Amino acid sequence: MRQTIKDRLTTARGGPELRRSMRDRIRAFQRPEPQPQPRPWRGRPEEAYAVLEDARAVIARGWIQDHWFASRRSGEFGEVAAACLVGAVVHAARQSGPGDPVIRAGPALDYLWDAWQESRGLRAAGIAGLAAPRELRMARVRDLTRWNDQPGRTREQVLGLVDLAASRAVMAAVSIPR
Repeated sequence: MRQTIKDRLTTARGGPELRRSMRDRIRAFQRPEPQPQPRPWRGRPEEAYAVLEDARAVIARGWIQDHWFASRRSGEFGEVAAACLVGAVVHAARQSGPGDPVIRAGPALDYLWDAWQESRGLRAAGIAGLAAPRELRMARVRDLTRWNDQPGRTREQVLGLVDLAASRAVMAAVSIPR
C-alpha cells in the first residue's frame, strides 16, 4: 500500500501532522547562528613582560641613538653597554632563552608599538601577543627605531614607553581567561 505524503509526515513526526508557518519552515533550513567563541590567546604576555623588564634594565644602564647596540668590548654581543629601544628588546629576548631572539622579541615589540600609539593619542590595533605577519612586525620595528632616533628624544621618554608597554602586558596577562 502506498503512503501519501501526509501519512509519511504524520508517521515521521510520531503523531498528527503539525502545520508550520512559512517562517518556521525557512528557519528549519537555516544554519544556526554561530555562538561567539572566546578569542584564543596565542601569545604569552608574561614572557613579553619579562623581555620588556629586561630591556628596561639595559636601557637604564645605557641608552643610545642611531645604533642598536654599543658593546663594552668590540664584537661581543653579550657585553652590551648601551642599546636603543629595539636593540634592548632583542638583547633581552636573546638572554631570555633558546630560540630565535627576533621571534621571542616579537610580542614585546608589539606591546611597545601599541603603547607608542596610545602615547600619541591613537587607538592601537590591539594585536599585541598574537602572531603578527612578518611584514607588519618589521614595519613596527622601523617605526619604533625612528621614534627612538628622533633628535631630542630622552632616555626618560624611552623608559616611560617601556613602562607603559609592560603595564599593558600585565593587564593582558591578568585578563586572559584560564
